[in-house]
Amino acid sequence: MICRRGKTAGESAEPVKTRRTGIGGAIEPPIEVKVTSDLLNWRKLLCQTQLQGLAREIASGSELVRLTDSEVVLRPISHTLVTQNTKQEIQNAIVGVKGTGFHVNFAPEEKSPQSTTVSLLEEAERRAARIAMIEAFKSDPFVQQCVNVFNGTIDETSVRLLTETEIEELEHYARKHPGLARPGTKDAKKC
Repeated sequence: MICRRGKTAGESAEPVKTRRTGIGGAIEPPIEVKVTSDLLNWRKLLCQTQLQGLAREIASGSELVRLTDSEVVLRPISHTLVTQNTKQEIQNAIVGVKGTGFHVNFAPEEKSPQSTTVSLLEEAERRAARIAMIEAFKSDPFVQQCVNVFNGTIDETSVRLLTETEIEELEHYARKHPGLARPGTKDAKKC
């Protein structure tokens, strides 16, 4: 008997020649950062401004030298990127939040490589959250049971958050097929 694809019924596809190594990006190691109250206040202020693009990258990637009620002094990654327009954009955004005269100044030196910036803090948080998500997934009893039953391993690079569409599809399936869809772990949350 010939199937549609021109193969004899019961014939298997050719074996996979190379092993798939993962579908996601590499798991980056955690970053140790030294966080100060001024850095957290600077981050909060930047978030309130809703700056975007180059101005946001310069403001968050620069080393914080000093933050007061009326001024911030930063050491940029590179002075080449800091134009008068960018400086003015950052200053206007902060004035819009604070409602008072606020000055943005850049120190003549450039950022030191070991300094902690808002960008570095955010990257450290992203990495820590990804590692925690992977560990939570691996420790889920259902996942552990699947690994044991199928004598498998977990490709950590494939662990990711569900998209809103995937969450909606799962909820729809659970309503349509009660009893078949299993709820997630107690620690799981929708993001």
